[in-house]
Amino acid sequence: MIVAAVIALLLAPLAVLRRRTLVAYTAVDAATWLFAFILWLRIPGFDPWLGAIGIAVVKLATLSLFIANGTEVRWSANRAALLAALVYALALPVIGRHPLDGDEPFYLWVTESMVHDFDLDLRNQYAAHGSGPQFNDPTGPNGEQYSRQEPFLSLLLVPGFALFGVQGALATIALFGVLLVRSTVRWMEDEGIADAHVRAVFPFFAFAPPVLYYAVRIWPEVPAAFFFVEAVRGVRNQRLKRWLPALFGLVMLKLRFALVAVALVGTMFRRRPRALAIGAAVLVVPLGLLYLITGSATNVHVWGELLPAPGERYVTGFFGILTDGMSGIPFQAPFYLFGLFALTRWRSTPKGFRTGIIAGSLYFLYLLPRPEWFGGWAPPLRYLVFLMPVLALGAASVWDRLSRGAIAIAALWTIGLTIHGLSFPNRLFHIANGENAIGEWLSFYHRADFSRLFPSFIRMNGASWIGVFAVLALIVIGVRRWKHDFAIPIFALALAAGFAHAKKPGTRVEFEDAHVVKEGGELYPEMYTMMRVTYRGGWILQAGQAISFQAQRGTHTLHAITGLGATFELGGHAYHIDPHPEYQRVRVIIPEDGRVTLRCVSGAINVDRMERE
Repeated sequence: MIVAAVIALLLAPLAVLRRRTLVAYTAVDAATWLFAFILWLRIPGFDPWLGAIGIAVVKLATLSLFIANGTEVRWSANRAALLAALVYALALPVIGRHPLDGDEPFYLWVTESMVHDFDLDLRNQYAAHGSGPQFNDPTGPNGEQYSRQEPFLSLLLVPGFALFGVQGALATIALFGVLLVRSTVRWMEDEGIADAHVRAVFPFFAFAPPVLYYAVRIWPEVPAAFFFVEAVRGVRNQRLKRWLPALFGLVMLKLRFALVAVALVGTMFRRRPRALAIGAAVLVVPLGLLYLITGSATNVHVWGELLPAPGERYVTGFFGILTDGMSGIPFQAPFYLFGLFALTRWRSTPKGFRTGIIAGSLYFLYLLPRPEWFGGWAPPLRYLVFLMPVLALGAASVWDRLSRGAIAIAALWTIGLTIHGLSFPNRLFHIANGENAIGEWLSFYHRADFSRLFPSFIRMNGASWIGVFAVLALIVIGVRRWKHDFAIPIFALALAAGFAHAKKPGTRVEFEDAHVVKEGGELYPEMYTMMRVTYRGGWILQAGQAISFQAQRGTHTLHAITGLGATFELGGHAYHIDPHPEYQRVRVIIPEDGRVTLRCVSGAINVDRMERE
């Protein structure tokens, strides 16, 4: 695989660069290889897999830089698709190191059932793979076990799976990724985006999260993005033969995309009233097919989900997508902040961008109050992948107005995310707990609470609303191009200040977090508990077990629960808690700033958090 990667990285520039630009890139490329060789000699104990992926991503980023700024570049949508095909072909075995997870096995088992059993009943697959259905999956009148996942994606995987098994199924998704890249580039050209701007935006969209992650895994998101782009292009060009089948395919992939179809058809109603009838047909057919398969037109969904939710859940969902450190756009896909900046220039953006945003608005509104906004058991930003081409178009349309310093910061952050995601694909399946990967790593390495600096709307913390104002200011002001660009120095100062602050004890300690040193005990609830975010997380201590952490001097409130009763020591004092079925608050005193130890002396106790009064 490494040999194939080297060959692909050597051939890729030949497809797009020419003459002086190609010569210049070749010189830089040779220096990169030399630098990699020196590092290999100087750091013999370094993880070779991480190093190889890091070099490959850096070389890909270097090529992208020359594609964006080169004066002699052969460019077209087909060449963009060719580059995407090379990258996805290399990423497939890399991501494949982590087994299928989340909903992926169920999509594959439905495909397997179609190929081998010629039906959708998964009883044979569950028996063969030693698994069982997901919670509340539909069943047939004779005990048939159906998947809650709509079967259209599994149907699309049938040819690839029949020929090459799992690898063929994954290659099918990658092919949809290639088609998505081609369609998105063509869409930008249709909307009159300058060629140089398309080339600059292309690698951020095609070779970076979240599209890269979903282009090499079995999820419906990348095929959905392709169908969505084709539908919007068809509506913009008034081509019924393009948008109608694309919209039908979109709704067939996931019933939730019916909301997108409704909004997109609504954009055509004034000009073409018959679109309403056509759109209704697009919705009725998938509902009818689901009814025939599962006996329910809405599958596992209920009509009550269309009713409004409490207002605070919309607020939490919106700012979570905007700001959350684990799953928010700034931390998981910072490039798309530029697409959000385009929203502030609404009237001057291309009509296709406005159509795409309007088409996704109803879907987005219904997404906000649902817990799925933070991704669930899936890579981050799953539910927004289909909107990423729209945000990429928006970013391309305002490229001349963007701060070059902000672009550089987003590029470096994106490179780091890509290296991390390809090197440790299992970490993309992160259980929501209020921490993100970089916060956990820094907290564990320095034994200090770095996670508290990252806004969390999964587990609200002190940085949440500060982060909201910071991100809004960044979108409206910070990414804008100014006469004097201070983006990089301001960012550097913010990093230094944040690092210095995180090394000091905080006013709140979450005992399940990575910075807390555990001497025995166990996590509560277990990591893979369904909807774990709805529980009060904590750490269970039995007699003789302890945890240590940094804390500020003063009086604190300890939140804990015990069914047996417990005695514990903290800061040189002993405390007793009587048994109680609910969480209790215990006032404790920390004599001085620094590291303290909480030790369970007798009984058992589940400690949730500690807050300074």
